[in-house]
Amino acid sequence: MVQVLIKSRDNCSFCEDAKGFLTGMEIPYKEEYQPTGRVPQIFINGNNIGGYEDLVKLLTTSNWETN
Repeated sequence: MVQVLIKSRDNCSFCEDAKGFLTGMEIPYKEEYQPTGRVPQIFINGNNIGGYEDLVKLLTTSNWETN
């Protein structure tokens, strides 16, 4: 099973977009609060894939579940 972690913080529109995108695709995720630094940071199976736009690109252009 794929494990997704989103490092986010309050008042981050891209963080909310990423969580909404994953929820809409029925992909479970865990969230970790990150008070400083760039957010969202999204990890799939422990690998940092980048931010929201990287997430959308990955999930709409590849068969990521087989990785």
